[in-house]
Amino acid sequence: MPIKRTYASHGDACATSHAMELLGDRWTYPVIRELLLAPKRFAELEACLPGITPAVLTARLRQLEGSGLVVRTTLPAPAGVAAYAATNWAKQLQPIFEALARWALGSPLRDVDGCGLTPDAIVQSMLTMAPAAPMNPPLDIELRLADTRLNRDAPQYGYRLRWDDELTIERAVAESPQAAVVGDSSAWAGVLYEGSGLDVMEVCGDRDAVERLVAAFAGVLEVATL
Repeated sequence: MPIKRTYASHGDACATSHAMELLGDRWTYPVIRELLLAPKRFAELEACLPGITPAVLTARLRQLEGSGLVVRTTLPAPAGVAAYAATNWAKQLQPIFEALARWALGSPLRDVDGCGLTPDAIVQSMLTMAPAAPMNPPLDIELRLADTRLNRDAPQYGYRLRWDDELTIERAVAESPQAAVVGDSSAWAGVLYEGSGLDVMEVCGDRDAVERLVAAFAGVLEVATL
């Protein structure tokens, strides 16, 4: 296998150039994105990345392990199986990825017709696009999302959303939420960003709380591209 030449090998000491070497290969960001909120097994990662082959996923995970961005771990009982997790160093990329996402919205080449978002991707998008404003009264909502584009029996991921001074979302069980939103992750993206009716999702509990959440995202994509 040929040795990959680095920018440093050409005399370039720029740290940003080195960052792009670590992150610039195809599939690198989507793999990291799917691990930022919680570890995933290899099969879960493959299912969350339509179009990736097992060989490419294996290569990217090996590369990210070598770069110190991903580690192998074991899921807690009762699962107790091998999985991959983002390192603390990788999690420091979160605000950088958010800034990149807002910047990319202005790209004249961005074409997302017919595309969708995985559960973790829409959650990352919400954290990126949420207005930097407090929510009064606060929100405590459970999201249960699945990517059913290719598999109607796709696994469902649960998140606890809290919005007081700022929006936070974590992969966790919401013990006593005001409401729960259940359904397809791409459909939820349509509700937040495209004005789709909330009826495409199953809403349990305080519907007004969910409607306040949706209203907070009205027009955020247009504002971000100004």
